[in-house]
Amino acid sequence: MARILFIDDDPMTLETLKRSIELFGHQAVLARSGEQAQELVVEQTPDLIMTDMNIPDMDGISLVKQFKQDPQTAQIPVVVLSASPEIDAGDISLAAGAEEFLTKPVRLEKLQSVIDRYTND
Repeated sequence: MARILFIDDDPMTLETLKRSIELFGHQAVLARSGEQAQELVVEQTPDLIMTDMNIPDMDGISLVKQFKQDPQTAQIPVVVLSASPEIDAGDISLAAGAEEFLTKPVRLEKLQSVIDRYTND
């Protein structure tokens, strides 16, 4: 079972992601802000972080950079999720240190594939 930290300001998105991964036997940790995510990543030590690009107190790219620059969290894989129409959003995410970029809505099969790729389950 993998522990996955989801960061998104939309409660419906968080609940949908949580229910989806629980079907696969994983545990979800939910954060609605960058500040909350920074606290939870230390407390919960997730196996994978999935963050939206647009969160209320900071953008997801800044959050990815913070996680990757902190020795305590640098080894945790980060996947950026976004419904953003920006063509270069994926490139920006990868340049910031994210392992992968996914466009929302994410299909269940794709979500499971990404979780399998970045966790030891």
